Amino acid sequence: MNGVPDLIVIDLDGTLLCPRGQVSESNRRALAEARGAGVRIMIATGRTHVECRQILEAIDYQGPMVVASGAALIDLPSESTLDRDLMDQDDVVVLSEIMRDHDCASLILKDRHAVGYDYLIVGSQHLHPVSNWWFDAHGIACRTADSAEEDSHPEDTLRIACIGAPDLMGQAAERVSDRLGQSVSWRHWPAVGREGEVVHMLEVFGSGVDKWTMVERYAIDQGIPRERVAAIGDGLNDIQLLRECGFGIAVDNADDQVIEAADARTGCHSQDGVADAVDRLLRGWS
Repeated sequence: MNGVPDLIVIDLDGTLLCPRGQVSESNRRALAEARGAGVRIMIATGRTHVECRQILEAIDYQGPMVVASGAALIDLPSESTLDRDLMDQDDVVVLSEIMRDHDCASLILKDRHAVGYDYLIVGSQHLHPVSNWWFDAHGIACRTADSAEEDSHPEDTLRIACIGAPDLMGQAAERVSDRLGQSVSWRHWPAVGREGEVVHMLEVFGSGVDKWTMVERYAIDQGIPRERVAAIGDGLNDIQLLRECGFGIAVDNADDQVIEAADARTGCHSQDGVADAVDRLLRGWS
């Protein structure tokens, strides 16, 4: 990279966070040094801001952050929504029916700032134990309904998802592709679960939703050129971000597709790869 970036975008799980889900002192210190040098730090995560409050407090985070893999831009500490990409309610109804046919609860993520709660759960009798654990651990506010057609806030949906065994999520993903094609964006991949438990999440967004799409809109609004944006990530929802930003960096534990999309690599998330990358970026990646 030529010179120090104006904005560094950083993923959480598998990137900033160590395997125990914590921020190391080295990584925390590196972020503080970057801010002290006048570089903006932006978190871009698949989580919602409510699902990472303790992490954000640990790094003294303030300002805009990308949540739900690019479906919204949230300001902290106000927790107000600055920008968002919403789903079509007709698509949500179809998707919820597909998830019901696979005996899965539909986790319909809402714009909390607009509606006052986090998820509408359709078919709660099929809620996966991992979802119960996750909601309890993070103090997630939920409402329930028997069908997506009962949604009181259909105009405020950011994402719909379900949790289950990898093969079951793969089957549901095929149905999504067959029924809705390019009208939505989706992926199924490993979800954060309890220790030793392997589950996948199928998550579906409106067409074109991506971390980079939201970061790019923010950068344009702030007058930050694409070439002055660096990003660090590891997951499938980081591929477009790393490919399109001025300088994309994959941690060593990243998926092969992510590494291929990046311009450079840094150490893995268990060895303070973010701290090493930020230090090099502050020196012009020398």
